Amino acid sequence: MRNMDDQEKYKIAFRLAAGASSGLYFLEDYLYNKERTDLAYIRSISILLSYHVELLLKSRVVMLGTFSNEGELKKKLTSLSHDLTRIGKEVGNEELLKIGIKKITKNDTQYIIETTNDIEIKTEDFIDIRYDYLFGKMRTINGEEYGEIVGYVKELLAVLKLIKEYNEEAIK
Repeated sequence: MRNMDDQEKYKIAFRLAAGASSGLYFLEDYLYNKERTDLAYIRSISILLSYHVELLLKSRVVMLGTFSNEGELKKKLTSLSHDLTRIGKEVGNEELLKIGIKKITKNDTQYIIETTNDIEIKTEDFIDIRYDYLFGKMRTINGEEYGEIVGYVKELLAVLKLIKEYNEEAIK
């Protein structure tokens, strides 16, 4: 049985990166035009940010992995769920460094992505933030989230640029 070749994987990785790209550029544009700091707004933006971070990391999982077919690839991506630390481990430390990420850790409800530019990007646990209402959790905000998220998006766009370059390198 043959494995998926780099061109086949690239088509999928490209779509994941394109999804992350369109989402991050949407956030960049939206945040530029809508400076708000209420809890519902920050929560919605945080959900979008978390989802798009997952897409960009999974793009590298696709390119770096060995899969016999799309079903096996889907099984791998599904098994990683929304856990950014697991996805980061799957990518590997050396590869994370190539795309500008030193490490990914998790506290109670957030992932902390430390970049090679010494910037900490905090993004919510995608599952936790979506279902926190079920468990009566009430998030608090400090009013700094808007400015922080603007910075996160800028840094993630730099990471995305590197991801696209490394993904394309595999098919040259």
